[in-house]
Amino acid sequence: HRERFLAALNHREPDRIPRYASLTPAVLEEFHRRTGAEDPAAYWDWDIGYVGFRRPDPLPDLKAIFGRYFEGRGVEWVLDWNLSDFPPEWGVATRPAHYYHLSAPLAPMVGLSTVRELEEYPFPDYINDWQHDHLESEIAQLQDAGYPADGSVGWIFQTAWTLRSEVKLFEDFYDNPDFAAALLDRITAIRTAQATRLAEAGVDSISINDDIGSQKSMILSPAMWRKWLKPRLASVIAAIRRVNPAIHFRYHSDGWYVPVIPDLIEIGVTSLRTVQPESMDPIEIKRRFGAQVALEGTFGLQHDLSFGSPDEVRRVVRAQCEGMKHGGGWLAAPGNGVTPDVPYANLAAFFETVDEYGRH
Repeated sequence: HRERFLAALNHREPDRIPRYASLTPAVLEEFHRRTGAEDPAAYWDWDIGYVGFRRPDPLPDLKAIFGRYFEGRGVEWVLDWNLSDFPPEWGVATRPAHYYHLSAPLAPMVGLSTVRELEEYPFPDYINDWQHDHLESEIAQLQDAGYPADGSVGWIFQTAWTLRSEVKLFEDFYDNPDFAAALLDRITAIRTAQATRLAEAGVDSISINDDIGSQKSMILSPAMWRKWLKPRLASVIAAIRRVNPAIHFRYHSDGWYVPVIPDLIEIGVTSLRTVQPESMDPIEIKRRFGAQVALEGTFGLQHDLSFGSPDEVRRVVRAQCEGMKHGGGWLAAPGNGVTPDVPYANLAAFFETVDEYGRH
């Protein structure tokens, strides 16, 4: 699995296309019911393993730490270590969103206005408070078993807007730029520390999730992205490459972000971890950029996987295999976490067809 994963990211043709998926809780339950198997990664022969920081022990009282930032808001909110939609250690509360297992964020910093207030905020300290002594041994176990080890360091842009709120962060870019810069710099420093520690522990790749694309356009302009986000992302990548020049950096965004793909390549991103086909044509992106960056997550959840028949899924998967696999640089996966509106038969058809047509 590791050899296959690294060959694809290094633009060589492995024996077959690497594949994986992320299943949301209800889909995982349906998988267990249908197959009687415990592990979908073993059942469908996925090609990646994951490591990460562990929570502090004992767990701090989040409401005691962050509760004052939600006083007088008049909104139902929850701040709980057991909720995973938004990292609770950052103090981002959640509120009901009525969509399967998901909830919506409630920003704790919406009432702040000065850099001094920002400096007093209780940001998480992953290096001193969280657990990471296990990383070397876990990575070695994965690699000895033949799997690559990927470590995720969360978000930069998304962390900023979930802390500040989308509206306030965009206001800050124009009306309070010192606050915006200080917030992004603090987040970047934390992500750099996490990424450096993972690189030192020996991971094969580091992932960051930072949605910058909506369905047909970017959430922020390319110029704004280049001003506020590009240099900070570049600094994280540069830090891990100082530890290990060969490490891969996998970048996730949903939606359309074609104008900044050359910039992502320039600063050292080695794989675009979602090329959402409802927004970008994966085969066209492969033609334009496939010699410079690997592509993943090219199967969309909004059309064929959710609403097509198994035969339609097979047709789409076969077409992508024929159009994407040559020359390496492609990993087959759904573009995001598989939600319960994807029929199990379609998910099974996806992996069966990747297995049939994804071989070299």
